[in-house]
Formats: sequence, C-alpha cells, structure tokens
Amino acid sequence: MGVADEMAMQIRLLNIPLGWPGSGMIRYGAAMYLHSRGQMDDALLEAYRICCKLDGDDPIEVMQLRRQRNLRP
Repeated sequence: MGVADEMAMQIRLLNIPLGWPGSGMIRYGAAMYLHSRGQMDDALLEAYRICCKLDGDDPIEVMQLRRQRNLRP
C-alpha cells in the first residue's frame, strides 16, 4: 500500500459514522496518523482524543466549543 492509499484509508476511518461501537477509538487512531504527518493541528487532535471513548460525540463540535471557551490542547 502506497502513502497516498494509506492517507485515503485513514481519512475514510476518520469519517466513519458517529455512534458505531468503537468508532471513537478508530477515529482517534486515524487522527493520530494524520497529525503525525502534519495534516491535523494539535487542537483538532485533542478533540479526537477527548471523544475517543465517546462514540457518539462529534470531535468537530468539541473542538469548536473548546475554541469558543479559549481552551488550549
């Protein structure tokens, strides 16, 4: 599997539907992959970390709330 194929697979994993059992941890794993390659900032990675055990919570909403409250990762 090439780098482009791996990146595409990780993006698909990042976008699996909310609420699936284990989906929060899968999304967090994909987020760590993207972050390690400079494709995701610290604040968004932190939102995925917060949601990793909360399969139904949306990391984008968490990040937006944290930014509104001016919380740092």
